Amino acid sequence: MASNDLAIRFTETKYATRSEVGKELKMSLIDNIWANILSYRSAYNQYLNIKSVDRNSLLVCFCPTVATSVNELEGKLLRILREYMRMSPSNGDAKQFEDAWLIKSLEFVASKYELDVTEPYLRSLVQGNVKEISNTHRILKHYVNSLTFIKSKFSSQIDIDFLAELYAKIIGESELTSFYRIKDDKNPENRVLIDPVYTAAPVHLIDSMMNDLFSFIQNGKSSGLVKSIATYYYVNYIRPFPSYNDEIALLMMKAVLAHTGLSELGVLLPFESLLNEKQDVIARLLVEVQKTNDLTYFINFALPYISDKCEKVLDYIANRNSEEMKKDYYRIEEVPAEAVEPIIEVKKEQIIEKEPLPGEPIFAKPELKPREPVVKPTEKSEPKPVEKEEVSEVSTEKIAVSYIPPVLDEKQACRLEEHLLELDPSLKRNEAKFYARHCTLGKKYTIAQCKKALGCAYETARTSMDHLVELGYYRKEMVKNKNVYTPIPRN
Repeated sequence: MASNDLAIRFTETKYATRSEVGKELKMSLIDNIWANILSYRSAYNQYLNIKSVDRNSLLVCFCPTVATSVNELEGKLLRILREYMRMSPSNGDAKQFEDAWLIKSLEFVASKYELDVTEPYLRSLVQGNVKEISNTHRILKHYVNSLTFIKSKFSSQIDIDFLAELYAKIIGESELTSFYRIKDDKNPENRVLIDPVYTAAPVHLIDSMMNDLFSFIQNGKSSGLVKSIATYYYVNYIRPFPSYNDEIALLMMKAVLAHTGLSELGVLLPFESLLNEKQDVIARLLVEVQKTNDLTYFINFALPYISDKCEKVLDYIANRNSEEMKKDYYRIEEVPAEAVEPIIEVKKEQIIEKEPLPGEPIFAKPELKPREPVVKPTEKSEPKPVEKEEVSEVSTEKIAVSYIPPVLDEKQACRLEEHLLELDPSLKRNEAKFYARHCTLGKKYTIAQCKKALGCAYETARTSMDHLVELGYYRKEMVKNKNVYTPIPRN
């Protein structure tokens, strides 16, 4: 019983390493205790189809504490996504939100390279208004281009071609003359024969290990959040390129989030702080994962770290909403200039009181009445009594449409989107997103509408709509030389 208590304590309360267990218990011989801890964890282990340099599968222990943390963070990400999707593109709210967090991401990149930049400069860079840029600042421009690329390709498959384009963006080349590195890391740690700790994967294993990563991203059974964290670790572990491996690890992490449900929002979350913060902690955890093949140690670090960044985004949204509410509450209605003067005169007569002089007649105090609209009479017009028939005509105005078409609110649309993706694995995220908001029977939708709603290229929108036709969601027909798509009734 005591051994089981220790197993729960060092797994659920704190997911401890072997050395941490020995230190807390102040014991050097803990073989039996550690064996019981591993036995308890084994019931929750899930093996991933990505492997170490020694070809051992990495695992994640989804014990109750870890599983709860994953679920809570996924709920927080979904909450941010809903708030983001409620922002109206027409009044600039969405654009302002995007620019604010892209600027925050660039601030962390600039900090890594010790670049002295200002917020207005970064804003101009994000908005594409900087035409000439110094060599030292080119990394910022390349990083913006990389994020823009991910945002435009969040519905494309993450494979070697995707990675090649992403790498070309970060190094600022239109065409790649080289790809994976061709030289091994010369760090002495890589030459240790017993229990080696690699600072980078051997060159001859890079290609196969990266293919394992692509397979894991496309076919792995883990949640998108766990996949993104595992991808960040694995790229840092392999370090497949001669340069910019830290940036590629972050960009791939964001790309996985964007591809597995968060769409554009996956690009905006400010994880670039990992380029500067907690470097000693990350290095220690990467070594621990290498020794044990247990990715849970790194996931337990990443979950609260990401959660903290999400809280900052939610605080930004809450503060912005409160400011909007204040503006609406304190907005002063404009009063016509013609109506101001008579109203002020009435107020003055009402508030001025004085004692009557001897022999001065005393007038009754006027009764206060609710303010009515002041209409300035003209010389030709005379007050005309309002008849009952005229009032009834005004109050019974009608519109041409006798019913209001049914429309899903954003919450219902999000639920339908997730429902469709769970029912139909062949449906892509952007297709489900558009269909969930454009599925009213009898209406006709166009490729231009899809392009505008998803913010994608026209060809991408056309491909998505044709795919929805193939899957039986729409019927395609030609109306005046234009393709239109009509929803088909579905059970």
